[in-house]
Amino acid sequence: MLKRLLAALCACALAVAIAGCSAPAAEQETEQAEQAEQTKTVTLYLPDEQGEAVVPTQTEVSFGGQDEAAALLAALVGEGVLPAEVAVGSLTREEGNLTLDLNSAFAEALSASGSTGENMIMASVVDTYLAYYGAASLLITVDGGTLETGHAVYDEPFTQIFDAAPAA
Repeated sequence: MLKRLLAALCACALAVAIAGCSAPAAEQETEQAEQAEQTKTVTLYLPDEQGEAVVPTQTEVSFGGQDEAAALLAALVGEGVLPAEVAVGSLTREEGNLTLDLNSAFAEALSASGSTGENMIMASVVDTYLAYYGAASLLITVDGGTLETGHAVYDEPFTQIFDAAPAA
Protein backbone atom coordinates (compact mmCIF):
# COMPACT_ATOMS: atom_id res chain seq x y z
CA MET A 1 0.00 0.00 0.00
CA LEU A 2 2.79 2.41 0.90
CA LYS A 3 4.51 1.66 -2.40
CA ARG A 4 1.33 2.52 -4.31
CA LEU A 5 0.90 5.77 -2.40
CA LEU A 6 4.55 6.70 -3.02
CA ALA A 7 4.19 5.83 -6.72
CA ALA A 8 1.04 7.96 -6.98
CA LEU A 9 2.78 10.92 -5.30
CA CYS A 10 5.74 10.58 -7.65
CA ALA A 11 3.41 10.47 -10.64
CA CYS A 12 1.63 13.62 -9.45
CA ALA A 13 4.91 15.42 -8.88
CA LEU A 14 6.12 14.41 -12.33
CA ALA A 15 2.86 15.64 -13.93
CA VAL A 16 3.15 19.00 -12.17
CA ALA A 17 6.78 19.35 -13.24
CA ILE A 18 5.95 18.56 -16.85
CA ALA A 19 3.02 20.99 -16.88
CA GLY A 20 5.19 23.70 -15.32
CA CYS A 21 7.88 23.28 -17.95
CA SER A 22 5.48 23.37 -20.88
CA ALA A 23 3.59 26.50 -19.79
CA PRO A 24 6.36 28.99 -20.71
CA ALA A 25 6.76 27.30 -24.10
CA ALA A 26 3.01 27.61 -24.72
CA GLU A 27 3.08 31.27 -23.64
CA GLN A 28 6.02 31.91 -25.96
CA GLU A 29 4.19 30.31 -28.89
CA THR A 30 1.10 32.44 -28.17
CA GLU A 31 3.23 35.59 -28.03
CA GLN A 32 4.91 34.71 -31.33
CA ALA A 33 1.52 34.09 -32.96
CA GLU A 34 0.26 37.46 -31.74
CA GLN A 35 3.37 39.20 -33.12
CA ALA A 36 2.92 37.45 -36.47
CA GLU A 37 -0.62 38.80 -36.70
CA GLN A 38 0.18 42.36 -35.52
CA THR A 39 -0.85 45.00 -38.01
CA LYS A 40 -1.04 48.77 -37.77
CA THR A 41 -2.68 51.40 -39.90
CA VAL A 42 0.10 53.65 -41.19
CA THR A 43 0.46 56.41 -43.75
CA LEU A 44 2.50 55.50 -46.80
CA TYR A 45 3.41 58.26 -49.22
CA LEU A 46 2.86 56.83 -52.69
CA PRO A 47 3.68 58.43 -56.05
CA ASP A 48 0.66 59.75 -57.96
CA GLU A 49 -0.04 58.59 -61.51
CA GLN A 50 1.47 61.72 -63.05
CA GLY A 51 4.74 61.41 -61.14
CA GLU A 52 4.32 64.91 -59.73
CA ALA A 53 3.76 64.28 -56.03
CA VAL A 54 3.40 61.61 -53.40
CA VAL A 55 -0.04 61.03 -51.95
CA PRO A 56 -0.51 60.11 -48.28
CA THR A 57 -2.39 56.82 -48.20
CA GLN A 58 -3.63 54.99 -45.12
CA THR A 59 -2.89 51.26 -45.29
CA GLU A 60 -2.63 48.24 -43.03
CA VAL A 61 0.98 47.14 -42.53
CA SER A 62 1.88 43.76 -41.06
CA PHE A 63 4.70 43.89 -38.54
CA GLY A 64 4.71 40.10 -38.04
CA GLY A 65 8.09 39.29 -36.56
CA GLN A 66 10.06 42.02 -38.36
CA ASP A 67 11.21 45.39 -37.13
CA GLU A 68 9.30 48.55 -38.02
CA ALA A 69 11.82 49.82 -40.58
CA ALA A 70 11.72 46.54 -42.51
CA ALA A 71 7.91 46.37 -42.29
CA LEU A 72 7.57 49.89 -43.73
CA LEU A 73 9.94 49.03 -46.55
CA ALA A 74 8.02 45.80 -47.24
CA ALA A 75 4.82 47.86 -47.46
CA LEU A 76 6.44 50.18 -50.03
CA VAL A 77 7.61 47.12 -51.97
CA GLY A 78 4.07 45.75 -51.82
CA GLU A 79 2.74 49.00 -53.29
CA GLY A 80 5.20 48.77 -56.20
CA VAL A 81 7.35 51.72 -55.14
CA LEU A 82 10.45 49.55 -54.76
CA PRO A 83 11.59 46.17 -56.08
CA ALA A 84 11.52 43.18 -53.72
CA GLU A 85 15.33 43.00 -53.61
CA VAL A 86 15.59 46.25 -51.63
CA ALA A 87 16.24 45.60 -47.93
CA VAL A 88 16.93 47.56 -44.77
CA GLY A 89 20.42 47.20 -43.34
CA SER A 90 19.74 49.35 -40.28
CA LEU A 91 17.83 52.33 -38.96
CA THR A 92 19.35 54.58 -36.32
CA ARG A 93 17.68 57.40 -34.42
CA GLU A 94 19.59 60.24 -32.84
CA GLU A 95 17.91 63.34 -31.41
CA GLY A 96 14.92 63.16 -33.76
CA ASN A 97 17.02 62.46 -36.84
CA LEU A 98 17.06 59.14 -38.69
CA THR A 99 19.70 57.37 -40.75
CA LEU A 100 18.29 54.59 -42.93
CA ASP A 101 20.86 52.27 -44.43
CA LEU A 102 19.58 50.25 -47.39
CA ASN A 103 21.27 47.65 -49.57
CA SER A 104 22.71 48.31 -53.03
CA ALA A 105 19.47 47.18 -54.72
CA PHE A 106 17.99 50.52 -53.62
CA ALA A 107 20.65 52.52 -55.51
CA GLU A 108 20.17 50.26 -58.54
CA ALA A 109 16.39 50.82 -58.46
CA LEU A 110 16.88 54.59 -58.28
CA SER A 111 19.38 54.63 -61.12
CA ALA A 112 17.10 52.54 -63.33
CA SER A 113 14.01 54.67 -62.73
CA GLY A 114 14.96 57.90 -64.54
CA SER A 115 15.09 61.30 -62.87
CA THR A 116 11.33 61.62 -62.30
CA GLY A 117 11.07 58.07 -60.96
CA GLU A 118 14.08 58.69 -58.73
CA ASN A 119 12.44 61.79 -57.27
CA MET A 120 9.18 59.92 -56.63
CA ILE A 121 10.92 56.96 -54.97
CA MET A 122 12.99 59.22 -52.74
CA ALA A 123 9.94 61.30 -51.78
CA SER A 124 7.95 58.16 -51.03
CA VAL A 125 10.63 56.64 -48.80
CA VAL A 126 11.60 59.90 -47.08
CA ASP A 127 8.07 61.12 -46.34
CA THR A 128 6.89 57.66 -45.21
CA TYR A 129 9.72 57.20 -42.72
CA LEU A 130 9.63 60.80 -41.45
CA ALA A 131 5.88 60.60 -40.86
CA TYR A 132 5.96 57.19 -39.21
CA TYR A 133 8.77 58.02 -36.80
CA GLY A 134 7.85 61.69 -36.34
CA ALA A 135 11.44 62.60 -37.17
CA ALA A 136 12.88 65.93 -38.29
CA SER A 137 15.24 64.53 -40.93
CA LEU A 138 16.26 61.35 -42.72
CA LEU A 139 19.63 60.50 -44.23
CA ILE A 140 19.59 57.53 -46.60
CA THR A 141 22.80 55.57 -47.05
CA VAL A 142 23.59 52.46 -49.07
CA ASP A 143 25.67 49.69 -47.55
CA GLY A 144 26.97 52.21 -45.00
CA GLY A 145 28.16 54.76 -47.56
CA THR A 146 26.88 57.77 -49.46
CA LEU A 147 24.01 57.10 -51.86
CA GLU A 148 24.95 58.06 -55.41
CA THR A 149 23.00 57.62 -58.64
CA GLY A 150 23.56 58.85 -62.16
CA HIS A 151 21.38 61.83 -61.29
CA ALA A 152 22.44 62.91 -57.80
CA VAL A 153 24.63 62.44 -54.75
CA TYR A 154 22.54 62.14 -51.58
CA ASP A 155 24.97 63.13 -48.84
CA GLU A 156 22.66 65.41 -46.83
CA PRO A 157 19.62 64.51 -44.74
CA PHE A 158 16.15 65.13 -46.12
CA THR A 159 13.29 66.88 -44.42
CA GLN A 160 9.72 66.24 -45.58
CA ILE A 161 9.63 66.50 -49.38
CA PHE A 162 5.89 66.93 -50.01
CA ASP A 163 3.83 68.80 -47.46
CA ALA A 164 0.40 67.22 -47.43
CA ALA A 165 -2.08 66.29 -44.76
CA PRO A 166 -2.67 62.54 -44.43
CA ALA A 167 -5.69 61.17 -46.24
CA ALA A 168 -8.65 60.32 -44.04
